[in-house]
Amino acid sequence: MDERDAAIREKLNSVKDTSGEVKQLEEQAAAVMKAAKADISAALNKMKKETQVEVEEKLAEGRKKIEAELQEALASLENQKEETVKALDSQIAALSQEIVNKVLSV
Repeated sequence: MDERDAAIREKLNSVKDTSGEVKQLEEQAAAVMKAAKADISAALNKMKKETQVEVEEKLAEGRKKIEAELQEALASLENQKEETVKALDSQIAALSQEIVNKVLSV
């Protein structure tokens, strides 16, 4: 009987000791998970920042391109305006001369 009681106590003690190990392993696993989550979060934040910088650079390039095209279009319009004014001036001069000729010929 004593041997049986001793064997049972030994098994109970080993189970109690194992529960401490299990608890320690659970704590280690929780710490590893926490560290992994922190690493993932840091990596995501880094990727977000890099992506944001890349997007801003592409937007700046697009804006520069659009501004250059706009300036070119405005310069073209200004040239067309000047040519139209010159054409109108010559037509006005011709009409004026024609009116003068008709008035004087009467």
